[in-house]
Amino acid sequence: MKNQIIIHSSGNQTRIALLENNELAQLFIETEENQRTVGNIYVARVHKVLSGIRAAFIDMGTPKDAFLHFSDAGDHLDEYITKLNGPDAIPNNVKKDVANKDNLSNIEKQIMAGKMLRTGQKLLVQIVKEPIGSKGPRISTDITIAGRFLVLIPMGDYIAVSKKIGHYKERRRLKGILNNMVPDGFGVIVRTVAKGQDKKSLEDDLRNVLQKWEQILDKLEDAKPPALLYRDLNMTESLIRDLFAKNYDRVLIDDPELYRQIKGYVSQIAPQMVPNVQLYKGKEHIFDYMKIAHDVNSIFSPRVRMKSGGYLIFEQTEAMYVVDVNSGPYAAKKRQEDNSLKTNLEAAREIAKQLRLRDIGGIIVVDFIDLRDDKNRKKIYDELKKEFVKDPAKTNVLGMSDFGLVQITRQRIRPSVVNSVSKVCPVCGGSGNVVTEDTILTDLETWLSKFKHNTSYRAVDIYVNPYLRSVLTRGIVSTRWKWMARFRIKISLIGDESVSMNEFRATLVGSDIDITDIVMRDESIEEVLNREGELVELESGKGDKNNLDISKKENSSSGRNDKSNGRSNSKYYKSSK
Repeated sequence: MKNQIIIHSSGNQTRIALLENNELAQLFIETEENQRTVGNIYVARVHKVLSGIRAAFIDMGTPKDAFLHFSDAGDHLDEYITKLNGPDAIPNNVKKDVANKDNLSNIEKQIMAGKMLRTGQKLLVQIVKEPIGSKGPRISTDITIAGRFLVLIPMGDYIAVSKKIGHYKERRRLKGILNNMVPDGFGVIVRTVAKGQDKKSLEDDLRNVLQKWEQILDKLEDAKPPALLYRDLNMTESLIRDLFAKNYDRVLIDDPELYRQIKGYVSQIAPQMVPNVQLYKGKEHIFDYMKIAHDVNSIFSPRVRMKSGGYLIFEQTEAMYVVDVNSGPYAAKKRQEDNSLKTNLEAAREIAKQLRLRDIGGIIVVDFIDLRDDKNRKKIYDELKKEFVKDPAKTNVLGMSDFGLVQITRQRIRPSVVNSVSKVCPVCGGSGNVVTEDTILTDLETWLSKFKHNTSYRAVDIYVNPYLRSVLTRGIVSTRWKWMARFRIKISLIGDESVSMNEFRATLVGSDIDITDIVMRDESIEEVLNREGELVELESGKGDKNNLDISKKENSSSGRNDKSNGRSNSKYYKSSK
């Protein structure tokens, strides 16, 4: 069997390995903290509309607000807004454009979406991209419900067939079956796996997705935003649904309970494939048995060795991944150009493999060994293009520059495998270096001095690493008390494990708006607070100036005073020392 799905379950973690031609092609890891959310449907509330970037931030009750770009607003946004918020929710100056929306260009539709969206509106949204790093999930208002053979589109009015079904007669047959089957007010997309399926199979699948939509509508009647209405399949089930019986011959599982669950699920969606779901009973680790353990382990190492003796180094920065190609024994031989070409060609194949294995997306810059001949540079480019054909993610490759650099972009749908199962070091913040205590204390003292002299506020919350907090509060006359006596400021120190030893974060008492950089840039705190939707006023008269009266605007979303939300969206002030 050339293509297989190998599943290893241990404790709270499940690892799913995809084998193609008996080689590891991709690895997925699912834990309780790292569960698949793509496809989940929420009733949410608009938090902010930023027409300048053609986007809105949506409160879904998740740690970070979701990002809705106006291009993802969908053709039925006006219908959903009206359904959830009443007929008066669409402004009068937009109704003419809504009536003529079929004739508008994509840019005009995005502008129209920005005019329709208002802070506080209810929205029905679906996650289309997992949260990555500091970014929240990306969402769409084009709601779809995926089945085994069909994808249901509520409020759609068309039948589309996957382009991968290329035969004209088969496309016409599928459309003919569904034309008399799909109810009015709904559309469907026929998936590639539907090729060759009979009428009963398609009818059963359509009935299944329609039933899911009815359940969503039932929940919607009583739901108060933000609320989860529909949870899509977990990672394991979604891979079985999308890949098994189409591209893969066998599923091998080493956990009896998970084996029973998957076998039951397969019996519902593809009964003929049940014999191909097998339980592994060997004593050897299942990855060792399938001879993929070495490739799995290589994913978690920044250094990847190649057969020639050369190696690759993977490094992640804030903006991109950087891959460095280093030569091995070839470097000591003659004919340097030929040897460099051989190493680079092997590196090109390994890089394409590792990007897919690690699920790395975004911008990737590869520093190949220098080549003088333009023909050899073209060979490296052609090799990369050939290898990326195997990758289901969209990729774009630019030719090698005079410096031996190749730029690659790869579609990013979810966090990379390494990032999904690791955390930033709480001590160094991921930098690998920690500043001295004197340095961070000097930075904090400088910030407090600017806060004292440039603002009228006299109370502040400082979030620091728990170890640093113990240093600042140690002794009868601690550093904190010395600072309060010197600057006449009430300072509350809050230990936060997410803050590294190189950083600190400051907020006004009772607020979750990060003012660290605001103070350092000598900006007006009042202007920023008003812009963020908070109104902060000092108590007038002879009262204690340490007490702050903080109120929210009426259209501000609920729960925003929770400091856990503030931590997740904050930017830290890093020491420049």
